[in-house]
Amino acid sequence: MARVLAGNGAAAWGFRLSRVQCYPYYPITPSTACSQQISRWVADGAMQAVTINAESEHSAASQIIAAGKNVRAGTATSSKGLLYMIEVLENAAGGAIPCGLFIGNRATGAPINIWADNSDAYAMRDSGLIQIFAADGQEALDNIIQGYRIAENLRVRLPFAVNLRGFTGTHAYEGVEIPSQQDVDRYLPPFVPLFSLFAPDKPVTYGAMLSAYPYRRHKRNQIAALSNASEIALQAGREFADTFGRAYGHYDWFGDKKAELVVALLGESASAGEVATHYLQGKEGIPGVALLKIRLFSPFPAKEIAQALQRAGTKALIVLDEGLQHGGVLPPLAQRIATAVHLHLGGKGPKVASVIGGLGGSEVRQEHFQLMFNLAANIAEGKPYRPEPYWLDIDEDPIFVEHESQVSPKLWKRWGEIWKKQQRKEKYCAPIPPDTEEIRIYSRAGQGAITSAVGYTGAGIENGYRLLTVPAFGSERRGAIITTDTLLNFHKERRVRSFMRAWDVVVLYDDTILYSPEHQVLDGLKEGGALVVNTSHMSVKKIREILNADERRVRIFTAPAAAVSEGLGLKHINMAMLGALHKVYDKVPFDKALGYYEKHVPRPREASLEAVRRGFAETTDQEIARAKKEGRLPVSQDFLDWRPEDHSQESWPSALEEVQLG
Repeated sequence: MARVLAGNGAAAWGFRLSRVQCYPYYPITPSTACSQQISRWVADGAMQAVTINAESEHSAASQIIAAGKNVRAGTATSSKGLLYMIEVLENAAGGAIPCGLFIGNRATGAPINIWADNSDAYAMRDSGLIQIFAADGQEALDNIIQGYRIAENLRVRLPFAVNLRGFTGTHAYEGVEIPSQQDVDRYLPPFVPLFSLFAPDKPVTYGAMLSAYPYRRHKRNQIAALSNASEIALQAGREFADTFGRAYGHYDWFGDKKAELVVALLGESASAGEVATHYLQGKEGIPGVALLKIRLFSPFPAKEIAQALQRAGTKALIVLDEGLQHGGVLPPLAQRIATAVHLHLGGKGPKVASVIGGLGGSEVRQEHFQLMFNLAANIAEGKPYRPEPYWLDIDEDPIFVEHESQVSPKLWKRWGEIWKKQQRKEKYCAPIPPDTEEIRIYSRAGQGAITSAVGYTGAGIENGYRLLTVPAFGSERRGAIITTDTLLNFHKERRVRSFMRAWDVVVLYDDTILYSPEHQVLDGLKEGGALVVNTSHMSVKKIREILNADERRVRIFTAPAAAVSEGLGLKHINMAMLGALHKVYDKVPFDKALGYYEKHVPRPREASLEAVRRGFAETTDQEIARAKKEGRLPVSQDFLDWRPEDHSQESWPSALEEVQLG
């Protein structure tokens, strides 16, 4: 049975099931939680390993090399932490140390940015490591286990890295199948060192200095070992499927077998691409379409990818890179694919165009893939296209331009002739109708919304539903407004883990959010959707007046979560709001969910369970008189009465200045 895990937690299970014996680490967002989980397991005796709290990422990388000569070793890092490791990791590759890394991919700056893209992985591409890209927590877990199987093969003996997009991958909670330790032990044999650590009669030197001739021979052999990893990875993937029922190759092909139009990319953003591909398949006037999700980035399976495109009869290929290669002709993935097509197909291969997107946490959405398929269709028809990358979501440099006034004269002079011949086609770009159900929670940081959303997700997964919860993370302080989104997928025949941003329910943990000029809580809510508000004094009528929304637009419920929680002595309102969510949205039946909550709610469990029950019972869409009772952290009446149309944003009363403790 699947368990609800974040991507970081799934990666930690990958290391644990692989029986990693030494795990040095230095924490860095967004991969820290992986190392935290392993530290807890080791401290509790659940994992037999040594953890080392290194003083830097450079030290952690040095320590996995030292340990990796004789035991199975691993670590996790991200962004600048990985860049700090690279100096040492090249020694791991050159020294044939088969250690493992989990990378929560993140931008590297400058400017400073803590959100996701592939910049860190791309910076490592020439360091000699095997690189695998995962699209979700399940793939992260599975690929770490396979990574050790590949890396420790005697024809390889190289370090490996498993990449997962930061936050939308590392912090996304979903169902993950955890294999049994017995099955993993059968698949992954114990680590066998090539040389004994203490053998005076057989001394071994690591990191020796070589002159030119032995150095170049060594590097040739190192490249040969990395090339061998391609074949070993296929073998490991087949045997993994035989043991665990989940198949892995060098890439996944999603869509039509005969596809004139293909979009290729790495990792988690493929989720949105799958939705767009499914929508476009079989549409009148649209040729075959497919998504090429590449798993093995290094060594790059050039011949296999070229052959797949040839078999499909692909005419135009768009390559999406979520990272850069400064000064290069094309970014890294596009460069590798273009080279593969040129070397193996020559003039008979598809035309290849490059698109850069998803940088610094930018979301690659379904409509972006629709644009890319539209671009591919134009190219397949013989329309001209840029010899350098296009950019997603850059207003002043769009993929399609209706009129030259949309762009600067300088850009029009450069690309105007191409823009005039490229056409945005409605059959590709029409909005995709929502076919999932989605929940958005608005809360203030520290109110426990993520905990309750993850609990709801866990209850759904335990009862056979497919859910995904993704919190939003950033530079918010305690008390700042944050969002947490949950997706329910009722498609048994296909996986969907990409949000349409069309909410069936919106939940407000704080009624003052109704007044936020930056958070229009009805935006994206489906017509007739539900809004549930934690409030101790507002009526349904009052909320309608604030939102200027009638009954056809939104069904409004109020929940006295603060009063319920305070009466039970709880510090957070999240358990009462969890019950309120079940009251207004019954897709995960409340009676079934209670069985999960009885085992998993936070302590004190009886009080938390009672809060869930009372939140369910006392949530209503009726006009009832609620006692106008201040919560334990009251805000001023000026703040409650403020309206964006009455004042400038600069004069917005501060809730924090008015908080009265005690």
